[in-house]
Amino acid sequence: MSTLRRPAAAATDLACRIVGRRQVVRAARFVLHRARLDIPNDLCSNGESSLQRWILELSPTGRQVSVLDVGANVGRWSVAMLAAASRAGRLDDLDLHAFEPSLFTFDRLTEALDGQPVNTCRLALSDRSGSSSMYITAPGAGTNSLHEPPGPMTTPMIEDVVVTTLDAYALNAGLDHITLVKIDAEGHDLAVLRGSSTLFSDQRISIVQFEYNQRWVYSRSFLCDAFELLQPLGYQVGKLTPRGVEFYPGWDFELETFIEGNYIACVPRVAARLPSVTWWKSTARGELV
Repeated sequence: MSTLRRPAAAATDLACRIVGRRQVVRAARFVLHRARLDIPNDLCSNGESSLQRWILELSPTGRQVSVLDVGANVGRWSVAMLAAASRAGRLDDLDLHAFEPSLFTFDRLTEALDGQPVNTCRLALSDRSGSSSMYITAPGAGTNSLHEPPGPMTTPMIEDVVVTTLDAYALNAGLDHITLVKIDAEGHDLAVLRGSSTLFSDQRISIVQFEYNQRWVYSRSFLCDAFELLQPLGYQVGKLTPRGVEFYPGWDFELETFIEGNYIACVPRVAARLPSVTWWKSTARGELV
């Protein structure tokens, strides 16, 4: 054990005896998450609002900015996107599509976006077209998912929903290029990415933002799978933080935390123009430690 680790271990053992292991673990977890820039998932403070502003700044004035909100829930992200476009004087350029499959939640979404220039779609996006069961833990809940949560809990209601792929939707909607796709599919995010393979292969999506969290366990998915899908197609992958994007040279086992956060993949020309932060595991010369 190193000179520094020995007193740290002794101090930790002492703290556990005094205040209990639970309190020490919770304090250590807070410090770890803070140092890793794993910020609580609030779009006003976790970098999501900044990304909305950045894409408008990077898109030439007068050019259509196509944005897709996949898993829109009751519309908070879409409302924020509309507000950002309005502040930037780009509302006429914004082509916003919001997807929500659950009937109750979709009704709340359409109420929130009533009168706004948005295409609302009662659809779930996936890696196939057809129908699927959606597990409803509560009407309008943000945790409703196409994957049944494991473990003891109140038995969720099941709602049949229509699913399609982003490739198919883009073809039918005539979307030749998409500036930003935001995905919040409660563990189904990787399936949405896989259903966009043609768009990614042609780099017709500039940026995709997807949520990664413990619900990826429900679908037996890993962040590694997203890297293996997107990096060979020329996309750079990183985590969205309040300070910018923490880009990674490739997948690393220490990224597989299942801690809730938003990751993005973007084409190199866009990545070069986004604010970025250095990964804690990288040295000044880009080497890993």
